[in-house]
Amino acid sequence: MLSTLKKNSIIKFSYSLKLTVVCLLLLVVLTAFGTIYQADNGLHAAKLKFFTSWFFLVAGIVPIPGAALVLLVLFINLLSSMIFRIGLHLRNIGNILTHLGILILLVGSFFTFLFSQESVLKLKEGEKSSWSNSYRTWELSVWKESNGFRYFAVIGLNDINIGKSLDFPEFPINIRTEKKFDNASAFSRKNGIKGGSSEVINSSGIVAIEEIQNNSEPEANVPAVMLYSEDVGKDIILYGGDNNPTSIRVGGELYNFYLRRQRRQLPLEVGLIDFRIKKYPDSEIVKSYESTVEINHDGLKREVIISMNRPLRFKNFTFFQSSYQITPSGEEYSIFAVVKNSGRLIPYISSIIIFIGLLIHFVLMLFKRKKETR
Repeated sequence: MLSTLKKNSIIKFSYSLKLTVVCLLLLVVLTAFGTIYQADNGLHAAKLKFFTSWFFLVAGIVPIPGAALVLLVLFINLLSSMIFRIGLHLRNIGNILTHLGILILLVGSFFTFLFSQESVLKLKEGEKSSWSNSYRTWELSVWKESNGFRYFAVIGLNDINIGKSLDFPEFPINIRTEKKFDNASAFSRKNGIKGGSSEVINSSGIVAIEEIQNNSEPEANVPAVMLYSEDVGKDIILYGGDNNPTSIRVGGELYNFYLRRQRRQLPLEVGLIDFRIKKYPDSEIVKSYESTVEINHDGLKREVIISMNRPLRFKNFTFFQSSYQITPSGEEYSIFAVVKNSGRLIPYISSIIIFIGLLIHFVLMLFKRKKETR
């Protein structure tokens, strides 16, 4: 059966070494052009155009395969090579394991691309949190306080549609979406704006929002929405850059609205004990920075140092020391990039399989050479 398929022209092309070389060269070219493109258009734009696309157009006409398509073809090429060119025989176990390890690595990359999550955790010295914030996705949080308890309802910004009512089964309020902007500027009268409606509600005095061009890096976009409350008869302006919730009173209850980056639950509580910066001698240039944090999981506490080259790994989460902020008043904030990757062990597993495969292959080749010499 395999010998018959092996003669098929399509199958022969699928395990061709020429196809392997072409795929590898394309990946080198895409990496080079993606790096150059990133300088003027941002990392996210380069990632979308060159690395996560199936193909893209040059000069709006010529289609060029993207890295996603090239990696898929390379996966098929390696799988066909393992089955048809190398052959599934015990004597080829070294080559089979090596190819299998590379295939697992490609599958792991695809798995990571689909399911990994990136967020940010910003802490002031003495602060603790078990929540991180998404880089790119936003949500509308609504809550009320009653009898000492806070009751929450959350809806993703992507689920909010213009002209549609927002569904909050927990709360007897009637809200409709009037406007929604992915990136916006907000204006208030205290900043000298003329016009704007006096019939809007906002805790920070914002009276108008205006759509602006999306940033090339999505995490830099600040969204805004204008909601209409049928209970109050006024518009509610919510702006992502507003640090204060906006409140309305309905039926004797005070409801708070807040547009924020989507929050994600962490498997542990992280507290910033101390943040330190090291500078080059006689210079204000930062050499490195690190944070001493206390992690609390199920009541077990311990201190850990997270630095630029030493992340904290906990289950499927990795905490990187990504940045920091020092306010004019001297308050120090440490900023951690938080990556959740359920497939983080796949590269290690594939590397071990590749190493074992190469080791077996070279040992068998050594014995074969010695036997031929005798």
